[in-house]
Amino acid sequence: MSQPPATNEKATTLENETESLKDFVSQIVRYAFVGGASAVFELVVFQALYALAGIGIAPSNIIALVASTAVNFTLNRSLAFKSTANPARSLVLYLVLFVFNTTFSTLAITWLVGLGIHSVVAKLMTMFCIVMWNFVLYRKVIFK
Repeated sequence: MSQPPATNEKATTLENETESLKDFVSQIVRYAFVGGASAVFELVVFQALYALAGIGIAPSNIIALVASTAVNFTLNRSLAFKSTANPARSLVLYLVLFVFNTTFSTLAITWLVGLGIHSVVAKLMTMFCIVMWNFVLYRKVIFK
């Protein structure tokens, strides 16, 4: 004997919600992987330039950000968000966000180091902020 239609609809809705949650969690894991790899690379480049080569905070940060950006865009678009959106549109939006993030992190790191916070801690603090708002903007705007 078949179930009443209302029960079937509830089961289908629950299955869809479960699948949607699995997709969301999977996307977060992929984003974290791409972001983690990019963050380590960016931090290593930043420290190599700032602490080892003696280059200033601002240029070290900008170079590190630029170096990690090309790989990050490509991996986020193809792996983390599996985007089929117009690549030119996504790139323009990504670059606008990149300029904002670069300005924010450069000013914030400079300010935090000026307060006596170690450069690595300052860099990690700004990177954390950027990671949080980037996920939302990538998911809802840039790679949609």
